[in-house]
Amino acid sequence: SAACGGTRSRARMQKKEVAESCFDLLHHSMVETFTAANRAHPERDLEQMGFTVGGKLAEKYVRDRALFVDELEVMTFVCKDFWTEVYGKQMDKLRTNHKGVFELQDHRFRAILRASTGPE
Repeated sequence: SAACGGTRSRARMQKKEVAESCFDLLHHSMVETFTAANRAHPERDLEQMGFTVGGKLAEKYVRDRALFVDELEVMTFVCKDFWTEVYGKQMDKLRTNHKGVFELQDHRFRAILRASTGPE
């Protein structure tokens, strides 16, 4: 029935909201922990952790996929498939100068969406 389908849809949405809230809390807690731990370079440590986790996720998502033909195919995969799996949306924009430089833009990147943009 339509009512039952609506209930399932609401339940899926609530699960997604909980998962996103948990991700946001985990991200915030990790940044806070790294910056409060008197590390010499907390931003470098966070970047290294992100690089490691991102690499492992990428390996998981490409495991059963054919090899990429070129860099543009890799970047297209990152912007469409990978970004959607990790962040629930595609990257907003991918630009290249065709000399090996790519610019990826996500105008609503959840990890920094609530970051302050100036004095409150």
